[in-house]
Amino acid sequence: MKNIFTRLILILFVTSMLCIPTLTFVKAQDKTNSETVALWHFDEIYTPDATDKDNIGILGGTPPPTLVEGKFGKALSFDGKNFLYVPFSPSLYTSKEITIEAWIYVNAFRNTTYNNILVICYSAGLEWQTATRICGIALTPSNNPQQGFLRGYVYTDKEHFNEIVTTEPVIPLNQWIHVALTRSLVKGMHLYVNGEEKETTVTWGVQNPTGNIIKGTEIYFGHDAELIIDEPRICDTALEPSQFIISNAPELAVSRTEIDIGPNLMLAIIVAAVAFAVAWILRRVIQTWGISSKSRG
Repeated sequence: MKNIFTRLILILFVTSMLCIPTLTFVKAQDKTNSETVALWHFDEIYTPDATDKDNIGILGGTPPPTLVEGKFGKALSFDGKNFLYVPFSPSLYTSKEITIEAWIYVNAFRNTTYNNILVICYSAGLEWQTATRICGIALTPSNNPQQGFLRGYVYTDKEHFNEIVTTEPVIPLNQWIHVALTRSLVKGMHLYVNGEEKETTVTWGVQNPTGNIIKGTEIYFGHDAELIIDEPRICDTALEPSQFIISNAPELAVSRTEIDIGPNLMLAIIVAAVAFAVAWILRRVIQTWGISSKSRG
């Protein structure tokens, strides 16, 4: 009787397993709010020159940016001579408020005013030199070779170019940190490191400019910067620090191991559950039959 039961269990188990398709792990789902305009995970290069299915980026420079271990999964590494270029689309435009944030790992500071993390530009030509900075966040070296300043800026149709920079070096080398720029219609521009607001000074224009942000034509990541960038995000509102990716990071990391449960896989799971349920019922029937037979004997 045990042999019959074992065979029944084996047959049902094999049958249920044949119904289950190959499991595939999916990329992280965007655990963000509705204000998110774009979020690049930089976990995979889909083609030799593209890094995202939506808002496709083109890798520039020789050699181009490479995938390395990031803060969460993979990230893009820049050597100061390469960059990632994203053509600007209507879905990326935010005219009033904005948040730009990213995780960065700085390898060195280049002797340029703008070690660019993310910059939205308006270009009248094909060369970088023709581009006007519209909105962005960047690093600037200091007298201390181990630390740098953080700066952010917006260009509006009323006040034109406006920029703030931290009053002291706040960016260290060789460690992951989270940086953010926010522009609020009420509070103006603010800079954050690891969710903590930093004191800033105005280097051009005003801190709280009026008017709408000018529409750009392209986005550059990592231009003139030696750093690794992970999870850059653009939002169409001035987020509070509690809404930054620095706060959502644990959930973001967990989501990278989620399994895509489609209708076929769900059906297979149901079939497997039914198979085990039937097996359990048969086992109980066999046990009951055995007890009953013994009692009659």
